[in-house]
Amino acid sequence: MKIILYCLNFKPEIVGIGKYNGEMVDFLIDKGHQLRVITAPKYYPEWNIKHNKYSIEKNKHYRVYRCPLYVPKSPNGIKRILHLISFSFSSFPVLMKQLIWKPDTLILIAPTLFCAPNVFIFKLLSLKKIFTMIHIQDLELNAAFNLDLLNGKILKKFIFEIEKLIYKIFEVIGTISEGMINKLEEKDIDKNKIYYFPNWIDPKRFKQKNERNRLSNTYRKKFNLSPETIVIQYSGSMNKKQGLDFLIPIIENFKNHQNVFWVFGGEGPTKNQLIYSTRKINNIKFLPFQDADKFNDWLNFGDIHIIPQDEKVEDLLFPSKLLAILATGNPVISNCSANCDLGKIISEVGLRSDPKDQSRFIEAINFLIENPNKRFLLGKKAREIVEKKFNKKFVLEKFNKFLKKKLKY
Repeated sequence: MKIILYCLNFKPEIVGIGKYNGEMVDFLIDKGHQLRVITAPKYYPEWNIKHNKYSIEKNKHYRVYRCPLYVPKSPNGIKRILHLISFSFSSFPVLMKQLIWKPDTLILIAPTLFCAPNVFIFKLLSLKKIFTMIHIQDLELNAAFNLDLLNGKILKKFIFEIEKLIYKIFEVIGTISEGMINKLEEKDIDKNKIYYFPNWIDPKRFKQKNERNRLSNTYRKKFNLSPETIVIQYSGSMNKKQGLDFLIPIIENFKNHQNVFWVFGGEGPTKNQLIYSTRKINNIKFLPFQDADKFNDWLNFGDIHIIPQDEKVEDLLFPSKLLAILATGNPVISNCSANCDLGKIISEVGLRSDPKDQSRFIEAINFLIENPNKRFLLGKKAREIVEKKFNKKFVLEKFNKFLKKKLKY
């Protein structure tokens, strides 16, 4: 097949949607398909861009077309919309040039929905029938209103009506969780058009934690931590969706616990705010994203992983960081509802508090600190779930078969 992947984020971004897009393209190339990628220059998760211009990256396998865009330093509602629209405009001529290539398939990754009109025009002008799919990693419009990045009942109704029209452009609407499928059905999307296409992880890349490799961890040695010290770790993007301010009183609660060490690794718009709010606390460390070759050791540094999440976006996205944590065999604590996708997994691999219940979150931390055997049992279950439900080879093989069936290859 000749496939265009049309996406805002792509490798070398090492986290989030860009990482998955890169791995999907590499997999489809290995299956013998021809790929072209239309994307933006790397800017995420730092929200900073070095080479904001048109460029073409060519290698022996596929081409990557980079299109400039507006990248705000502090993305709020209007600025974020301008950011998405700017990519839609800049990528339009690049997409139209691909008409000469005559692709069989075009896959748009959301965000951004603002590129959907470009896809519609491309279909109209195409000289051959083309299969189009939108894969939703993030229900961006719902999230924007729920987080008050956008406001107004009239505006909301208008935008959601436009969204329904956009989905009609595509033959298939893919998304990554059951909760997001339910949200799409609430929008009166035909369930026969919806394809469950979860994110994935390669478990072979990660060593499962045990007591021996716990104590020999390079990060534990770097920070000179005793065997008794319990590391509570957050790893990933830091923005409004994560609701990191929920953690501030919890971190305060443990500030005099000598056997507790907090570590935050990642980047994002709310990182500096969190650093400022915890500036008087000594048993906490902030680091940037760690290199890929250190990732296994990095995730195994944490004895307890935490995934805070704003309840307003529970069924509008699925935290990509979770799968790598599970692959390393580590327990997780999260503040999420029991019936959301994250909550269902947490019930098997960790402990959960209700979204605003900081006391219960503290109790969960204390329980796992005092029960090392429970930590390892939960970690073992975490690894099993990843291998069974989110194994990279299984998920992408199934997707490849799905595409071939749709196009009768």
